Amino acid sequence: MEEFDDNFFSESDLTDLVNRFEQMVKDGSSSYYEVDDLESLLDHFIVHHHLDLAFKVVETVHSQHPNNHQLSIREAELLSLAEKHSEALELLSSVETLENSNPDFHITKASILSQTGHYDKAIRSLHQALKCSSDEPDVIYMNLAIEHQNLEQYDQAIGFLQKALESNPENEDALYELAYCYELTKSYSSAVIFFKKIIDKFNLGAAYQALGEFEKALTAFDYVIVINEEFHAAYFNKANVLVRLERHGEAIDLYKKALAFEILDSLIYFYIGDCYDHINEPKSALVYFEKAIRKDDTMAEAWIGASSSMDELGREIEALEYANKALKIEPTNGDYYCFLAGLQMKYDLLIDSAASFEKAIENDYIEEDLWEDYSQLALTLKNNDLIGEVVHKGLEHYPDNNLLMLYQCIYRYSIGKDEEAFEKLVELLIQEPALIEEFVLYYPKAVESKDVQFLIQSLNQKH
Repeated sequence: MEEFDDNFFSESDLTDLVNRFEQMVKDGSSSYYEVDDLESLLDHFIVHHHLDLAFKVVETVHSQHPNNHQLSIREAELLSLAEKHSEALELLSSVETLENSNPDFHITKASILSQTGHYDKAIRSLHQALKCSSDEPDVIYMNLAIEHQNLEQYDQAIGFLQKALESNPENEDALYELAYCYELTKSYSSAVIFFKKIIDKFNLGAAYQALGEFEKALTAFDYVIVINEEFHAAYFNKANVLVRLERHGEAIDLYKKALAFEILDSLIYFYIGDCYDHINEPKSALVYFEKAIRKDDTMAEAWIGASSSMDELGREIEALEYANKALKIEPTNGDYYCFLAGLQMKYDLLIDSAASFEKAIENDYIEEDLWEDYSQLALTLKNNDLIGEVVHKGLEHYPDNNLLMLYQCIYRYSIGKDEEAFEKLVELLIQEPALIEEFVLYYPKAVESKDVQFLIQSLNQKH
């Protein structure tokens, strides 16, 4: 649908015209208006969504210029805005013979058809618009792309968005939509080829980023920043790439530059905190995690980040409080339960830790670190039933995990299956001799066994 221009008159002339019309409506009086004046009024009221006044303009058109169809397309848009789609289509149908060569007619019709879910018909109308002379083919291509997206025909949408950009490389809406479609279809290589062609360095950088070609992505984002220092997304994306390259100090500087634009500030505060965490500066990390929380106290990951920093700083009670606040926000996040379990285990809250590990499993967190840590907790508790259960479940998920197999050996020793345990222990220590320290740590009685003593001596001689 075309964008209306209410600046046909000078600003003061338009203001006078609008005031005069509004006063006429308020008084219930009548004044004569030229068609051009009514066109400007209708455009103005539609743009500012004053639909009641827009309909008053239409009434004036019909009463003062009954045979003039110049404003029929605008009237159809007005009916559509008022959700009178059938009436809008009927009106367009009545003037189709007169307006068939007008691209705005077909664009408006397509918009109304799209609003009623008739995407295929909308596409046909837009193709008719392309056959007419148009100064802005990129707008029509863009609309065609959107209709194909509505039909989940993303490859076709990509084709029309490419055409839109080829006809107008400065169409930012088409750029963002195309980047979205490439991301949705994971067509990253095609994105690189096309964006190189139209020299859109920002989206080229995003495409390289998605492909894991981080140095090329940095070059593209640097190019964008040189051209436009106000392009906040380039700073943000470049910082994200630097994080992937583990250049956290440089990323912090760029995230701080992105903050100046006051966009995504809670997320950026969190990312800065995370960067400080990676370079082992917990005090600075905590400052930024708490800034993120002040901006958005529903950001569970910021509460977890702050909890981790407090743990590093020895603030145990607050670390537990913040972890629990994160879980109040996301009560089904198994990762967070595993994190809490780790804190509780560290602070000798062993029964609570076991309960948190169980909640993590209940919420589908079954990563390798959970089974290793939970097994260590069970060994610390000297609960043979729990040791056997946790190690068994862990090995079901990670059958090649040597640490879990070591804990299984300890479990077998603890239930009197010494021969079976020793046989597996020998096999493990030959593969990974350093595991002997973990073995003795969790099963110190092992050094009383002559077989184990001999095994340790043999390993020490070899290494």
